[in-house]
Amino acid sequence: MLVLKFGGTSVANAQAIRQLISILQKKENPRMLVVVSAMSKVTDLLISLYQKAATHDATYLEALAQLEAKHMAAIEELVPMSQQIEIKGRIKIIFRELEDVCRGIYLLDELSDSTKARVMAYGERMSSAIISVALQHHGLPNTLVDSRDFIETDASYLNAKVNLKATYARMQERLPQVPLIVAPGFVSRSAEGKTTVLGRGGSDYTASLYAAALHADVLEIWSDVDGMYTTDPRKASAAYSIEELSYEEAMELAYFGAKVLYPPTIAPLVTAGIPLVLKNTFNPDHRGTLISATPTPSPLAVKGISCIDHMAVLTVSGSGMIGVPGVAMRLFKAVASENINIYFITQSSSEQSITIGLAEAEGEKAVQAISAEFAADLALELLNQVSLETPMSIVALVGNGMIQKPGVAGKAFSLLGEHGINIRAIAQGATERIISVVLNSADAERAVNLLHQKFFLSVPESSEAALA
Repeated sequence: MLVLKFGGTSVANAQAIRQLISILQKKENPRMLVVVSAMSKVTDLLISLYQKAATHDATYLEALAQLEAKHMAAIEELVPMSQQIEIKGRIKIIFRELEDVCRGIYLLDELSDSTKARVMAYGERMSSAIISVALQHHGLPNTLVDSRDFIETDASYLNAKVNLKATYARMQERLPQVPLIVAPGFVSRSAEGKTTVLGRGGSDYTASLYAAALHADVLEIWSDVDGMYTTDPRKASAAYSIEELSYEEAMELAYFGAKVLYPPTIAPLVTAGIPLVLKNTFNPDHRGTLISATPTPSPLAVKGISCIDHMAVLTVSGSGMIGVPGVAMRLFKAVASENINIYFITQSSSEQSITIGLAEAEGEKAVQAISAEFAADLALELLNQVSLETPMSIVALVGNGMIQKPGVAGKAFSLLGEHGINIRAIAQGATERIISVVLNSADAERAVNLLHQKFFLSVPESSEAALA
């Protein structure tokens, strides 16, 4: 069994879908399952639909017409004219449903998360229907399924949590035993029967769920880049594709901004021991990046450098924290109460300060929540006023080769210091697989380039001694 996932750019238009078809035609696997995203930019357009309808902006109808024209154009280019009536009819029915939902939002002045999820799900529903028919007409008979019939979640509509036991059971018992299955990514259904979605990037996760449930030999994720890079090519032009990574390295890089892979994707694969290959739809002969439990050993201590921008650094400090149990718990509880994700944590050994990194957009909300939690301590001047610094970036060095290898952090910190780049905070996980630093966003791109030059370009790749 081979599971393949094609992202939005890989199904963006008829030309891209033809490339997808050519990739599948060359596969010799006796059984395949293909997961597809919505056509490129369609999810954003769907979001704009319900946003406009909710604000009584009648131009949502123009956006709807634009969406319909985009999908009809793809059909006309991919399917012979004599065979277009059936698929065009199906897509028109879907659009009439979508129009009715948006009209309801417009008239009722009501927009729930449930409705948002329902609207966002239309993109994958339409792309999978069109691709299924296109495959049929290019000599690849297949069965189209609806992933909502297999993936059961809770009622967190826009970022739903999957019930793995129920989901795997349904996939194993109910998926048709045919050579080729086409399924929409991203979409799911709550136990109560309402449409949910798995969060932006959730199609990767959909594919990993199918792969794990069906004990696939491998999962291939196809996008528009040659795998995972040593760093963001938009920040460092010398970045190049990494041949192999461990699951843990890939998860760290994905979490810290490598957008080619949605972080939750890897967890089901780790449990099932299924390798993952990241490939480029538009450069299919490139080997891409292989992610597995046992990658080929590399002489490089650092495998990749990631960077997250648009961050804020929040610090709680004061003499009243020293030796007082529960301060950190109260801080994290206050932040969690606002559903704010923390990317970075460090605490001074004196216990006099705790620093966290979070999304810049969440900064003020976090300050308010923490200030409310510690109002009594602030009033007694046991704590200083909560400090918030923006805009900041987190730069992370990732690699299994850093484990028990001295000098990597020293080289990085010395390099940045020599070039006048101030490090605001530092954290290293107990696994020794990642070292992350917080610095001003104005310095982030220069820092990434300096570190990339140091760890990837300044010595031959085979020279381990130079990195020891």
